[in-house]
Amino acid sequence: MSPAAVPENALRVLITGYGPFRTFKLNPSWLAVKPLHNTVLHTDAQRPVHITSLEVPTTYDAVLSVAPCIHARPPVLPAPADLALALARPPPPEGYDFVVHVGVVSRSGTAMRMEQRGRKFGYDQEDAEGRLCPVVSGGEQPMRGFGEGYEAFPEELWTSVDCPALVRHLGGGGLQHVTLSTDAGLYLCEFINYCSMAESRRTAAKGEKYTPTLFVHIPPVGEPLSTEEVSDALRKTIAWVCSRLPLSV
Repeated sequence: MSPAAVPENALRVLITGYGPFRTFKLNPSWLAVKPLHNTVLHTDAQRPVHITSLEVPTTYDAVLSVAPCIHARPPVLPAPADLALALARPPPPEGYDFVVHVGVVSRSGTAMRMEQRGRKFGYDQEDAEGRLCPVVSGGEQPMRGFGEGYEAFPEELWTSVDCPALVRHLGGGGLQHVTLSTDAGLYLCEFINYCSMAESRRTAAKGEKYTPTLFVHIPPVGEPLSTEEVSDALRKTIAWVCSRLPLSV
């Protein structure tokens, strides 16, 4: 899509998926997110919605590096290795209107889950590079999670998106495999969820525009949803949230 094809008045949405980890050489979250890159949705709102997709390595260091940049003013995104994923327009100087993070649930037969909560501590699993989350406090059983720079944030953060209403909307449209969750698993998925919510609030506290964030857990491909069905559900999620902007903290 050329820059001229991106409407000047479009709402701007960033959606992320994760790279490979464990048994997922091609992460289902990125497979579902990648086709949305540089696409435009037309919603019930008067403004169209332009989507940018970003792949994030499945590591704690990557999240701690990328999430603050996503919520910077202006946002700063890493250059994609694939030229097909080049930006049609630079990130909006005033920040994205909505940020969505997507990750895969390792268990088959699970529904799409709208994750409402992110926790600050308890990240004890190794990432895709075999590294552990930073230690916040030591001892025989060290506490791992968000430490320096995140002292002012509470132990739990909750999305401002009305997830119960969103799930009802998606179900009313025929998508049955979608549910609510308050337990994202204390791994990279919950890690980026908490980090993104914290960085969004940090930016808003400086008087800048508040950007709502949401984490969506998806099942492995075909268990039960296909990649195309997940991509379509993500489009519908983005369209619904954007039709209700602005949201507040």
